[in-house]
Amino acid sequence: MDFLSTFITVLIVVVLAVPGYALRKAKILPDGSTGVLAGLLLYISQPGLMAASFLNKEFKPSMLINFGWVILFAVVLIFLVYFAAKLIFFRCRDEAARRACVACSYLGNVGFMGIPVMQMLFPGVQELVLYTAVYNIAFNAMTWTLGIYSVTGNRKSVNPLKIILNPPTIATIVVLPLFFCNVPVPEQVVTPIEYLGNMTLPLSMVILGIRLADMHPLRLVNDVKTYVASAAKLILSPLLSLAVLVAVNAIVPIDRYVIVALYVIAAMPTASSVLNFAEMFGDDCDTAAATTLMSTLLCIVTIPVLMLLLEVV
Repeated sequence: MDFLSTFITVLIVVVLAVPGYALRKAKILPDGSTGVLAGLLLYISQPGLMAASFLNKEFKPSMLINFGWVILFAVVLIFLVYFAAKLIFFRCRDEAARRACVACSYLGNVGFMGIPVMQMLFPGVQELVLYTAVYNIAFNAMTWTLGIYSVTGNRKSVNPLKIILNPPTIATIVVLPLFFCNVPVPEQVVTPIEYLGNMTLPLSMVILGIRLADMHPLRLVNDVKTYVASAAKLILSPLLSLAVLVAVNAIVPIDRYVIVALYVIAAMPTASSVLNFAEMFGDDCDTAAATTLMSTLLCIVTIPVLMLLLEVV
């Protein structure tokens, strides 16, 4: 892919954080704004995005094999990066910071950025959007289990019911039968769902801008752990994923779009869910916030560079 066009695409995404930053600095957005906006994001726009990804899309039985590959690799690659991150941060003495760094290293912003960025990078390629949506099914399950355990270090914090009982997954379960049966849904129904889904990316970036405005600049740049965790997420995660995918493809052929989707997904910055879990369970919020923000800023450069590898794979 062309470096400049990819750079501009990712830059446009990150620039969406500016309004949130500016409004918060101007004191127009009050304390607690992120909680309200995060509620809209989790319970309205992200479920809408997941539903819209499947509605009125053509299903072919041959896709099931690729869906299976995506789910399998989603779980395997997440575990690989998780264990690699545990080795990287093994010597970190601050237990809460270590857990936050590990979680930041493998939990990517798939739910909020994944599908919109895939649509922007590969316009008109329906398969990549579908594979990203399918990945989200496995990712949400891993986030609400391994993700919570990573942040808290406590198995009792994990509620297995959350694997299914989370808004994006519920929305997906509702629309999947329509997708698999190729049931046409009236545009009068699909259009408002798409409108709500389209709020996901700008809303998530506005929240990010607000959090950036609330953070002291030095806290963002003066901790080496933030850079290491960001490098693990933005560089180690996609390169390790690509290496595994290429190796498996040499033995068992995998659809190229599956490889592209998984690689691009692995290159996404740290998910805000890490910070949300840290806030919920009272762990190291500062490290989670700094890494989420830093990785999002750095992905302006890393994603365009990583996309160049697709030309030689």
